[in-house]
Amino acid sequence: MADMINHPAHYTAGSKEVIDIMHEALTFEEFTGAMKFNIAKYTFRVGKKDEPQKEMGKVANYSDYLAMHLAGEWEEGAH
Repeated sequence: MADMINHPAHYTAGSKEVIDIMHEALTFEEFTGAMKFNIAKYTFRVGKKDEPQKEMGKVANYSDYLAMHLAGEWEEGAH
């Protein structure tokens, strides 16, 4: 069964995950903003679209991505 929170199939169909492509393509500030936007988006919609635990899992993932990015510890494919 696919992991629909950490590695959904629609984001891993190519040779790289979309999050890694975004990290490469965006500036430091742009990627920081993108992660903050996703944290806010999933936080505000808790219980309105998907199951609350699924949405909170996404909040946690984007928080982890942001923390890795800000600490300079990003490793492609390590999430």
